[in-house]
Amino acid sequence: MGSGKTTVGKFLAKTMDMKFVDIDKVIEAHEKKSINDIFHEKGQNYFRDLEREVILQESLKNDCVIATGGGSILDNENIKRLKETSFIVFLNATIECLYLRLKDNTTRPILNDAEDKRKLIEELLEKRKFLYQISADYIIDINEYTNIYETVDKIKEAYIIS
Repeated sequence: MGSGKTTVGKFLAKTMDMKFVDIDKVIEAHEKKSINDIFHEKGQNYFRDLEREVILQESLKNDCVIATGGGSILDNENIKRLKETSFIVFLNATIECLYLRLKDNTTRPILNDAEDKRKLIEELLEKRKFLYQISADYIIDINEYTNIYETVDKIKEAYIIS
């Protein structure tokens, strides 16, 4: 969440002449509701079930860059499917970078009710980071000064040689 998956993914897809798929946007279009509304009205478990199904469908497609939600890593089925079909990149953003990007954001249901957003971001990353690391085919460090063009070039190069 906040690492730049959508921004980097869109640019990467464009430079590689591939389709870009944002899993959250697919879910929102299917449900005709925002992720916030889905979480609020139907709960996180319902959302995670939708997410799993959309990842299953989208991962079968060729020539596309997929941006998953930050919590999709918590579902073993998601990781299994993506490992079978995809080149997985972990945008390893610093806490400071994530906090700066998310501190004023109100579209992230997990963060909306947090008293201390920075602390919650740290806790979420601590719980998920190991899963991101062991699932990734390529890890790239991201901070608040990272250049998107260099990031995309590095990912593209790693994908080509994989």
